[in-house]
Formats: sequence, C-alpha cells, structure tokens
Amino acid sequence: MATLQSAVGEGAPNRNPDVVAVQTLLKQAGLYPFKADGDCGPKTKAAILKLQKGFLTHPDGRVDPNGATWTRLVAAAAQGGTITSEWSGDSSRWTQDKKLLSMEPFLRARVVMIVTDLKLQGFQPKIFFGWRSVAVQEQLFKQGNTKVHFSFHNGQKPDGTPNAYAADIVDSRWGWGDEAETNGFWAALGKSAKAHGLVWGGDWVTFKDVAHVQSRQNSELAATKTESGL
Repeated sequence: MATLQSAVGEGAPNRNPDVVAVQTLLKQAGLYPFKADGDCGPKTKAAILKLQKGFLTHPDGRVDPNGATWTRLVAAAAQGGTITSEWSGDSSRWTQDKKLLSMEPFLRARVVMIVTDLKLQGFQPKIFFGWRSVAVQEQLFKQGNTKVHFSFHNGQKPDGTPNAYAADIVDSRWGWGDEAETNGFWAALGKSAKAHGLVWGGDWVTFKDVAHVQSRQNSELAATKTESGL
C-alpha cells in the first residue's frame, strides 16, 4: 500500500518520493494523465483540487499524511476512478432506492417505515434528499435555505461513500407548497418520524425544516463532520 511521509501540494514540503506517490495515485484515479515525475507543479495541484472539490467545502490543494484527501485518494485509485463517480450527479434526481442506499442503516430502516406509514394514510411520500454533497450544501447555504455549511445530509464514510444521517421527505403532489400543511402532511410526517425515534426538523424553533428527519441529535453534528473526514 502506498504511504505518504509528508504533505504534498499547496504550501507543502513536496518531497520527491511523496509527490511521486500522490501523482501515481492521481493517475490511477483518472485525474492526472501525466508522468509521475516528482515535480509538484500546477498540473499536480489542479488534480488535487479536482479531487477535493467532490467532497470538501473549502478545497486547499494539499494532501496530508493520513488526512481526508489522502484517504479519499487511496480509495479512488483502488477503484480505478474517483470515489464519487458512482454517486455523482444531482442527488435529488436519484431513484428512491438509491437515495435509501445513500443513508446510514438506522436512518434507512426508519425512513422505509415512515414512507409506509404515510402511504397508509393516503399520502404520496417521496424522498427528496437522502445524501447530498458538501458542494450542494454550500449552494443551499448561500441561498439561505440552510443555516449550516455541513449537514447530517453530508455524512459519509472515510472513503467518501455516502452515509447520510438525514433525509427530506415530501408529498410528491405538493412538495414544500402550502397544500402540504393544509392537508396535514407535515404533521403526519413529524408524528411518524418521532414514533420511529428520529428527530423532526418541524420541531425546531429558530429554523423550522418540516421535510427534514435525522437519526442524530444536533449536538452530534461536529462529531459527524469529523467522522466524515470533512
């Protein structure tokens, strides 16, 4: 297995053997179609940034030993392509099954129960978001649709595989429209979510998020970000 003794990239020591190791992995991941020559120039730094833009809110163009970028790079090289390729594209447009697979197991099982509950009540529940990338999260933050740069939606395993601790569920007929409130969908969603041991965003005081359910308490957000290597 490849090893890294010191950092490579922007503002790093860029020792020749370390640069060769990073370039070789970038090449295997399909991000660096050049010779691994040990020179950390603009092309190498651009390839590092391209990798990081898939999972970091603030890419820094640097690979640190045992850091999140190094872990992601090793995994991407082992797969013969960037780790995000299987989970690329607009995650709001994924199939319902794929959205479920993007969730951590406890949440996934409860969301299935909630969807079943709501269907039995005559609603037409649809998972709008399971996992979403930090890049999408940043867009939502800039639009004022969220108060955090990192959300439980962005949870992932160390290799970058989606592992969301949150989901957004709407009625396919109404989305976030007033009809969802009028017809009792949000109340039914909240009741079912809490009955199955989840946190419901509709209970929040300062920023209600009525479509949102999550399997962790808000106090665990920082720990989830650390676990995700972000």
